[in-house]
Amino acid sequence: MLNELGSSPYDIKIRWRWVRILNEEDPYSCRLGCRYSYLMLVDLMELLKKSKYWERSKGRDHIFPMTHPNAFRFLRNQVNDTIQVVVDFGRYPKGMSNLNKDVVSPYVHVVDSFTDDESQNPYETRSTLLFFRGRTYRKDEGIVRAKLAKILTNYSDVHYERSVATEENIKTSSKGMRSSKFCLDPAGDTPSSCRLFDAIASHCVPVIVSDQIELPFEDEIDYSQFSLFFSFKEALEPGYMIDQLRKFPKQNWTEMWRQLKNISHHYEFQYPPKRGDAVNMLWRQVKHKLPAVRLSIHRNRRLKISDWWRKR
Repeated sequence: MLNELGSSPYDIKIRWRWVRILNEEDPYSCRLGCRYSYLMLVDLMELLKKSKYWERSKGRDHIFPMTHPNAFRFLRNQVNDTIQVVVDFGRYPKGMSNLNKDVVSPYVHVVDSFTDDESQNPYETRSTLLFFRGRTYRKDEGIVRAKLAKILTNYSDVHYERSVATEENIKTSSKGMRSSKFCLDPAGDTPSSCRLFDAIASHCVPVIVSDQIELPFEDEIDYSQFSLFFSFKEALEPGYMIDQLRKFPKQNWTEMWRQLKNISHHYEFQYPPKRGDAVNMLWRQVKHKLPAVRLSIHRNRRLKISDWWRKR
């Protein structure tokens, strides 16, 4: 990589940084790829901080997509005040990312959208009670998946299978979701997972098992109208969750199914974006944050003692 750099002032600057980073102890014990990412982030922040737009607000009116849990891992303290688009807050310190200033984004669903779901009796045609197909060994909160596997394997109307995301497996999962009443969405490596949005796209009532999940567009969408929620403790109590699902009234389930059909377009990423789709909804969420951004900018311009309110 060093040999590929030229002799321009910019290249010399980068070359010097490479030598410095490679010769210093890396606090993240990263290999070369991580160190290169670090260098790019350093350059990005230097560029931003020289901008009159950054200086105007100290970054408060800047938007950073942070949809990977390791995004911006090296310089996170430098973007604490920005608006961040995240899928959850699982790996972000509270001082950096929180609901007051940031926006929760949906994942891009993996399965195809169920565009011709016109069954006259969907409750009866969906013969599987509860469906899960995916990785069963995850980190952090995701350890609940392995525990659920032990609890849910002996039910004839439950499909719980370990799987990886290949093209053929995705098609199989899509078919399974479309033939199931409920789709299980346990936490992954972080509190959220793509499975929730696959369930929505399949009009399969999500069963969410994640104690710290935050959901997209929740100031506009009431997830209790089309989803069921169980705490880790409830889900891991043998027989409890399945008993609750079996007792769930057909009329209530059918209403949730109809609601899923009505709201699923909010989770479609399209280009160009359309009114009410995921892109449009995300920009609406950003707009909702602007009054707080303006308040923060105006206060910062006149405060002599910064953040005194937080120190109370």
